[in-house]
Amino acid sequence: MGEVEPSLDNVTVGSRFYSDGYFGTVMYIGEVPPTKGVWLGVDWDDATRGKHDGSHEGRRYFTARYPTSGSFLRPKKADFGISMYAALSERYGMVEDEHAGVILEEMYVQGKGKRTVVEVVGARKVNIQQSQFDQLKSLLLKDMKISGAGPESALENTCPNVEELDISQNLIPSWEEVAKIAVQLKKLEILNLSENQLRFPDNPPGLCSAFLCLKTIILNRMQLCWRQVLDFSKMWPDIQEILICYNNISTISELPPPQLHNLTLIDLEGNQLDGWGSVLQLGTLKRLETLHLNKTGLVNIFFNDVQPGETTHYFPALKCLSLNDNRIQEWSSFNELNKLSVLEDILIKRNPITETGTIEQVRENMVARIKGLKMCNRTAVEEGERRGAEIDYLKIHGQEWRQAGGHQDPEKNKPHQEFLCKHPRYQEFVAKYGPPEDSEMQKQNMGALKHDLLSVEIKNPNFPEKPTIKKRLPRTMKIQKLKPLIQRLYKIGDLDFKLVYTSQKAQGTEYDFDDDLKELSYFSIEDGDTILVKS
Repeated sequence: MGEVEPSLDNVTVGSRFYSDGYFGTVMYIGEVPPTKGVWLGVDWDDATRGKHDGSHEGRRYFTARYPTSGSFLRPKKADFGISMYAALSERYGMVEDEHAGVILEEMYVQGKGKRTVVEVVGARKVNIQQSQFDQLKSLLLKDMKISGAGPESALENTCPNVEELDISQNLIPSWEEVAKIAVQLKKLEILNLSENQLRFPDNPPGLCSAFLCLKTIILNRMQLCWRQVLDFSKMWPDIQEILICYNNISTISELPPPQLHNLTLIDLEGNQLDGWGSVLQLGTLKRLETLHLNKTGLVNIFFNDVQPGETTHYFPALKCLSLNDNRIQEWSSFNELNKLSVLEDILIKRNPITETGTIEQVRENMVARIKGLKMCNRTAVEEGERRGAEIDYLKIHGQEWRQAGGHQDPEKNKPHQEFLCKHPRYQEFVAKYGPPEDSEMQKQNMGALKHDLLSVEIKNPNFPEKPTIKKRLPRTMKIQKLKPLIQRLYKIGDLDFKLVYTSQKAQGTEYDFDDDLKELSYFSIEDGDTILVKS
């Protein structure tokens, strides 16, 4: 007897399948002469997996996306997957054995020629909890070969409280099929469809009712362009977060439509954008708080709607901006970021500009140029650090300021426009800290002032009879090294004490040395300042 061919009753052009580790789409069903029997003409997701573009021996059966992504496959070699209802039972269903399906023989740690068996504790309890489908709020069903919803209303009756669903990297063929799943999950707020190849819906607004509660959509690695994202958004009436990483988005040429005006987060990582001009199209989103632009090929940033030192009308709510792994190379881009009204958190690593000095020097420059920063590369910006960065900036660019027309007399302090464009915050620093003294205006790189000696006075109010001690200390001395020196100078043993300092420029104000691992230079103590020992 010949081998029975699998049923193709539910397989149509457009069906998704899996075969030998590869995903693809059915493009043709029928015979391919001179051979007998049914073939599937398939378009592989991997452009190198096939042999042709859909033509065979001079006849075109279908059109593949790439010259070598098409081939013919016997139906028995194609896996068309399972329903989501079946996947749910497989992943979360009750396993009727003592160890809840855990294979004990595979649970071990290999080391130094012997295996140590790992004891599995609580697997049965976890399995019982997960198998209570009506209590599940999060379903993680990635790579389960899901091709559709399953029996009508089965999901709605089985798991009505699901709020988060991950069905990425499956065999779902279309947005209509996604809607059949989503419409049953009335509380669904987060949906991950990444790495699925979905046919474009015939009527996107007609699917709106399936996504009424949806707040976050994740569509990574789906070969999407911006126009498709805009069309898809007609299905999401209340969307607030869109993650569309590693797609084919290069140009953002259209303003976001009304249904996207509630967006608070957009993640475009891995899309090679054609420049900052495209990013500005998103600047009209008045509620956008977080924008991830890592690995997008950006080389500069600009807001030409206002002058240096003014506030741009773009991105009025943007607080967090990620720019890792780009090609930004000029400090002028950071001057432009200072035009954003509420920016407080920036991530920027592995850009040419971040290689222009040490990590500390680059950070100090960023803190000085962007006045509202509270977080820089995931580390809090403390008030003492900000003050130090701004004072150092004042000193380092002092000579340039003087040459540009700056003057210690406020009435004569009128640097030319070119300087003000290059250093838009400099006059602000002069007003805040006073103009730099001649002795302070040295031609140095950012942070170089930290490497000389610092002349200070040390006083102990608890021992007024002891004279003030004058010392020259390395700016790189850490507070944890300074404390033993103070103990020796005052012979105070191991008594508990803390150190503060007062500045000549702010009489009456005490600044704490509140981190023993920081150097003196971190706190921006200057020549002539006084260190106080307090118990």
